[in-house]
Amino acid sequence: MLEAMIDIGDILLKDSDIVTESIKKVPIETKQQKKRYTVKINFDLENEKIYFENEEMDENSVVKYLHLGHQGGANKLQWFVTYERCNNLISQSLPNLVQELEECELKNTIEQVIGTFFLDRGEDINIRYRYIIDVERFFNWDFDKIKKENDKKTFEFISHEITKYCAKELEIKTDQIGLFTLCINGKAISEAKEYINSVEKSMQKEETEVSEKELSCSVCGSVNNCTSKIDISTKFYTTNLNIFAHKMNQKNYDKNLVLCDICHKKFKAASRFLENELHTKIAGYDVYIIPHVIYGKNLNAKKVRHMAEIINPIAGSGESLNTVANYRSEVEKRLAFLNEEKFIFLLNIMFFRKVQASTKIQKLIQDVNPSVFSVLSDAFYDSLNLFYKYYTEMLVDNLDKRANLKFIYYMHPIKLKEGSPTQFHNVLHTYENILNRKALHKDVVFSNLVDILTIIWREKEGYNVSFNSLQINKQKAFDFKILDCMYYVNFLERFGALKGGEGMDIEKLNLNNDITSYIKEMGYNEQQTSLFLLGVLIGAIGREQSNRQREKAQEGTYKPILNKINFNGMDRYRIMKLSNQIPSKLRHEKIQQYYEGIYSAHKYLLDKNIQNWKLNKDESLFYLLSGYGYQTMKKKTDKVNDGEVENNDKE
Repeated sequence: MLEAMIDIGDILLKDSDIVTESIKKVPIETKQQKKRYTVKINFDLENEKIYFENEEMDENSVVKYLHLGHQGGANKLQWFVTYERCNNLISQSLPNLVQELEECELKNTIEQVIGTFFLDRGEDINIRYRYIIDVERFFNWDFDKIKKENDKKTFEFISHEITKYCAKELEIKTDQIGLFTLCINGKAISEAKEYINSVEKSMQKEETEVSEKELSCSVCGSVNNCTSKIDISTKFYTTNLNIFAHKMNQKNYDKNLVLCDICHKKFKAASRFLENELHTKIAGYDVYIIPHVIYGKNLNAKKVRHMAEIINPIAGSGESLNTVANYRSEVEKRLAFLNEEKFIFLLNIMFFRKVQASTKIQKLIQDVNPSVFSVLSDAFYDSLNLFYKYYTEMLVDNLDKRANLKFIYYMHPIKLKEGSPTQFHNVLHTYENILNRKALHKDVVFSNLVDILTIIWREKEGYNVSFNSLQINKQKAFDFKILDCMYYVNFLERFGALKGGEGMDIEKLNLNNDITSYIKEMGYNEQQTSLFLLGVLIGAIGREQSNRQREKAQEGTYKPILNKINFNGMDRYRIMKLSNQIPSKLRHEKIQQYYEGIYSAHKYLLDKNIQNWKLNKDESLFYLLSGYGYQTMKKKTDKVNDGEVENNDKE
């Protein structure tokens, strides 16, 4: 990945410079598509007043006001004058900027601003918190009353209150503030030539810092102007754990990642490019998509940026596209354009989370072929086509809207507040296997699905798959989730990530045409079919129980037959026990005559296979519930076939 980033940085800097490539973008609209603004904090020296003005943001705002974001580690002093939050601007930015500026008119003016508008709390206070806007004089706030238990919390509180004050004064909401920048007498400091020169010099100084030890660049091998103090916006490597240092000695940490000044610039440019252009989300996880070009002629910054525009929506399709139809056409269109450009490249997909100034990598999926997104869309689309044949349009439309990468996340049970690292590892491991076209472990897939259905049935709260009992009752939530699980397994089989059944000769079972066709298309083998048919019978019994209880306005479980199922899994003993209970239940509900053929087929296949049962308890439960789900949610038909009438007219 380091090599890929250096390559990207090299291309970007051929047509640009490190300051331009370090500019950090921010969204110009809120999540609700409302306009965002740059808020100018204007120090009026002549009238000794502070004014707030806002300017509607556009794509050029970050360039105009030179937004470079937080520089360096968490403890590095900040002196830039444009940030997304105002905390640095009301405290350390101007005092630290004075130290960076050479003697000039701007420096003298800033010193005057500090003396007029800021409160100096004394030399014994940390320089980060020594100066603060004089809130008593300019906001009529009693500093002693709003002071917290430590300086950091005090400044965070004041920053928050000033943000609210600005929003109220400017008649906007706080989330509509995209940037804060400082002005003196109506002129933005960020546009002053002296300020821009200081920014450029500071970046050059950081790039040429030389270690006292003999170091060589980890990328190009150069020994000139090398440093191990890497300063990038996406810090995804550790610098403080001895176990990663050479010979487990903290003093030898500089032997792990060393860059010369040239490679350091390339790395910084690529890091910001990643953050600005290749940051997306998959199922709520933050992700960087890093292209690694294998072949491509005349690759330049313009083409790299165009490539990023194409890659990002493809990878972000798990969030941004509503339907598989859109998903499919978007992928095909964008991949076709890349093929016309005659570039051959792979994708490195990095799942991460930000922790203060560092980036914790949760999973790095390397060498992903972009064509996998087209194959994914085909598998989603083909499964939907099948389900539209057998289930109501309303149910499958709901699947259609969710048929994307995010759907996979909800096929893994995760406890949201106290989830173990293993739970997150499992879902990310699934993404890795799917994106790299590798098979999934069958036992893990079905274990996850059984856990999900158990969470719904037992009404466990706090999971990513838990349902809101105020919006939907348990029975419906359970039935819908079964359909989700059935769709997921079919998708995995069509995609090639899960081996399907071997199929069987279904004609000799003398079932009605709909069930026969469904079993054929799902590719069930004899054992899977036996359980599927048992599930169909449970679905029929459950429907009668539900209808009767609704007529009597009774409360509680609508389908008591489901209590006969063991949600810890169905082994051979439990399958046989449940099978033997079905005839009496059918007679009790007075529907035995409608389902004698289905029970006969189920019993024939069960007796034939029970001594050589290959399905584990979770698979057995899944295929049993698949039959229940089919019977419960299939399209209603009034159909005569083989002398039997399906009991759909009773639904």
